[in-house]
Amino acid sequence: MPAYSFKERFIPLIKSGLKKQTIRKKRKGQAKPGDTVYLYYGMRTKWCTKIGEAICTDTKDITITKDSLLIDNIKVSKKQCEVLAKADGFESFEIMMHWWNQTHQLPFNGDIIYWNELKNSHA
Repeated sequence: MPAYSFKERFIPLIKSGLKKQTIRKKRKGQAKPGDTVYLYYGMRTKWCTKIGEAICTDTKDITITKDSLLIDNIKVSKKQCEVLAKADGFESFEIMMHWWNQTHQLPFNGDIIYWNELKNSHA
């Protein structure tokens, strides 16, 4: 059961369908295409709220360094970086990288997990 917890700022983006991906550290039991993914706010807290469920459509390897981004070991162009950042819920790649530098240790190796339309959405 792949379940992912999100910060409050991402909830409206997920519910509206603007955010249909997440970047996560590699882990055992990561979502695979066809799996149902369970999306939550505040998992493992008393405020835990289910955002909804969706079907994983794809996963890709991602490496984020101080000055580059690789998806499936291919360096991503600046334009593609902007598209990825917006799809992940950030206004720009610069803002996304600022957030990553504050919350993660670089280099970061993980997965991008993509999903389809949200179902069983909760208020």
